[in-house]
Amino acid sequence: MRDWQLVKLARATKLPRISRAMRFGILAAVVLTVAGAWILYGSSAFAVTEVLVKGATFVETDRIRLAADVAKGTALAAIDTDEVAERVRGVAPVAEAIVSRDWPHTLVVEITERTPYLAVPGDGGVGLVDSSGVAYRTVEEIPPGIWPVELKTPGPQDPATIGVLSVLSSLGERLRAELLSISAPAPTRIELRLKGGRTIFWGDATDNVAKSEVATVLLARSADHLDVSAPGVPTVRD
Repeated sequence: MRDWQLVKLARATKLPRISRAMRFGILAAVVLTVAGAWILYGSSAFAVTEVLVKGATFVETDRIRLAADVAKGTALAAIDTDEVAERVRGVAPVAEAIVSRDWPHTLVVEITERTPYLAVPGDGGVGLVDSSGVAYRTVEEIPPGIWPVELKTPGPQDPATIGVLSVLSSLGERLRAELLSISAPAPTRIELRLKGGRTIFWGDATDNVAKSEVATVLLARSADHLDVSAPGVPTVRD
């Protein structure tokens, strides 16, 4: 191909020049992007002025705000809401936390408090334990409808606590209606105390379904003390 043909081809394939209007548009877009980012992250136009706590009935809202650890003046857009929620879940009475933004200045922390499932009496009051085994609050009296349980170290990692929760989940309506309290000084020494002074020695938290079925049948006996720790060979005594 001759030189003049190459020059002609190059001119034909040369990219069109950017017009002045287009250059101005690109520059304006960049300026607006930078300005918008500064307004969101660097100015006080969208900074936090309030951390609003919702769903708290017995948990102090200041305790939730302290756990959230979001300072006033922090850019609302810069807050990692998942991290804040995780910190709030670290407060023992909080079962769940959802964090959201309410523009332009409010961070909303909505919590779900734990509900009592067991009551553990002690020298300092009554410790409340939820259905997952978390001991989260101390009150003066056992709440109505909550089973009292004797536990040395209640908690989600305590074998005795886990055992009691497992046993309770296996009980039928008849046993639940008769149940007054539970004693679990050790994971292998779980005992149910029933109405009328009757007791059921459960042993450990294995074979719970079989133990529940056998114990329900033995309730028809007049014996005061039932032993279903070995459900295949239960024993009764007055």
